[in-house]
Amino acid sequence: MILAADEKPFTLLGPRPALPPGWWESYWAVVVLALAATTVLALLIATWLRRPRRVPAPFAAFEAALTAAADRPAPEATRAVTAAFRAYLAAAHPAAHPALSTEELSARLADLPLFLPARQPLLAALRAADAAKFAGAPLEPAILIAAVREAATRVEDARRALGGAA
Repeated sequence: MILAADEKPFTLLGPRPALPPGWWESYWAVVVLALAATTVLALLIATWLRRPRRVPAPFAAFEAALTAAADRPAPEATRAVTAAFRAYLAAAHPAAHPALSTEELSARLADLPLFLPARQPLLAALRAADAAKFAGAPLEPAILIAAVREAATRVEDARRALGGAA
């Protein structure tokens, strides 16, 4: 094989420079730490969102409502005490819906063991409140508050005696 004077069969290129490390090889530790921190943060947020909310106990909310109603004028206090008592009864047992009339409520609660110890003061307090609201009978708010508090205390004692089950 004859080569022309200007043709060369190969050219020596010399040593190639070393390839710089890739991005992943330089920053792998930062990426792993960022992923770990993101995972921990996501788990903390999920745990925080799933935690049970603290709901005030129905009896504590009821007592706070009674304390607030004690300083109001008589008709307004009667409405506030009755609403708080019916809300407490509804929280104690779902059968005691606040929208029921006094007679419907007494019929529904007649056979429930939770309300048996408090049946008499409960109905007396609700009937007295109805008389004050609808018939205009004079009723001192302190007397109504005491009667309602007695009935709620009996319901709370019965709830504790039944093991918290309503």
